[in-house]
Amino acid sequence: MKSILIAYSNPWSFSLAAEREIARRGAKEGRVDVLNLYRLAGRHSPLRRPVDRAAEMLNRKFERFLLPAVNGRDITSGIRAGKLIPPPLPQDLQSLRSYKIGPARVGLSVLSTITSITTVQRPTSMDEYGASLPEAWKSAHLAVEVGLAVRDLGYDEVYIFNGRHCDTRPFCDILEETAQVFRYEQGGSGTRFVTTSGSIHDPMQVVRLIKDHDCDTAVGEKFYQDRLNKAPGNPVSFFTSTQVEGQIPTTAAGNEIVSFFTSSTDEMIAVSDTLAYGEFPSQFEVAMALARACRRQGAQLVVRLHPHLQYKHESWRREWDMVALAGEGAIVLDPSDPTDTYALIHASRCVFTCGSTVGFESVYLNKPCAEVGIRVAGLLGATGLVMNEAEAEAFIAQPALPEHARAETIRFGSYATQGGMPLPELEPGSHPYLARVGGKIADPVRFLIRRVRSTFTKTPYVPLPPGGKIIIEPSVARAMGK
Repeated sequence: MKSILIAYSNPWSFSLAAEREIARRGAKEGRVDVLNLYRLAGRHSPLRRPVDRAAEMLNRKFERFLLPAVNGRDITSGIRAGKLIPPPLPQDLQSLRSYKIGPARVGLSVLSTITSITTVQRPTSMDEYGASLPEAWKSAHLAVEVGLAVRDLGYDEVYIFNGRHCDTRPFCDILEETAQVFRYEQGGSGTRFVTTSGSIHDPMQVVRLIKDHDCDTAVGEKFYQDRLNKAPGNPVSFFTSTQVEGQIPTTAAGNEIVSFFTSSTDEMIAVSDTLAYGEFPSQFEVAMALARACRRQGAQLVVRLHPHLQYKHESWRREWDMVALAGEGAIVLDPSDPTDTYALIHASRCVFTCGSTVGFESVYLNKPCAEVGIRVAGLLGATGLVMNEAEAEAFIAQPALPEHARAETIRFGSYATQGGMPLPELEPGSHPYLARVGGKIADPVRFLIRRVRSTFTKTPYVPLPPGGKIIIEPSVARAMGK
């Protein structure tokens, strides 16, 4: 009989529903225990504001939703944390990134959290992260202590949400020495979830999930049509709100265009253990190599900086030497530039990306595309895959789609829409605070606040794309709210 542990770390209603479903499935194979990792380490994370901590204390979600769902016991009271005194904070980014305690990538977990909160990716000093850094540092060391204590209990399987932030990554890294650790995340919609053994952000794991998915061609087609048509409520309509339909750079007119669509580095900087784009250390170096290759091939490189960056901390600009790129003949489009992404794809000889969904969209539009580095689209066989300047130039010279590119692209669209296992108990509601799990209001405190606010205002929260997938720099989010 298996011994299974569910580590409750995220009080989101989606997580409650997912963990209850995991508990039901696990009960068929063995004993399912629970651990309130949120109480031991998560509530100290800067991802939780003081008001969140107060609300969760009153909501008692762990006791109301998880304890009744398991057939084992709550082990929280037997775990002690707080005796480990963290060392002084690292004084530079590389020291933080490389800091470990045994197998636990403590520094990387802290970096994942503080970049998510601040969107600062290239700080001039560690002070730019503000109070989020010492808070994440404390939470990560608490997660180490909990991991060490739980490791000795000998569980066969451990389930946890996401597993990359300061309150969860160290715990997962330590438990993986003795147990199989499964991370789960939101699937193709808000009422489905996916699970992987290993990092859920590992491209190989994502490809496995996509290939295991039962593809619905009609659903996959609709995914791209909705994006191309910028359907109301689709994330594309949010990201491209400053773009003018059909517009391409006038300076590129008459030239053979090669387009490079970047990704938001702050969301990638701490997801994996190494930050690399094939053999290139940064997307700027990718752009420089592409510019040189284009010049030799008689083509014009256009770099489309991700529109998401207009909502980020300005530190992303420190990665880019615009003068050097211009010197190589490249045209660089600012995140808010009115150039139409899809018009630019149509006008291009070929397209390069570093993990952007634009890669799949380009293939859907029958435009040859190559991913730079080990990315999902390249591994899936939807796009080409290049690792260095020579391979990139060869692709520019003879761009071509892989044999099954379109079929794999449609498969991705289907997965992105309805991938994963359903959560029958989850009712999302019209707002996250109105969600119900198993017929019960998941967050009664915020539910009441939401009801009161809606009486007096028609715009109580920032309208963002479905699923909450956009990460916005705090001051920008406040301005949008006003």
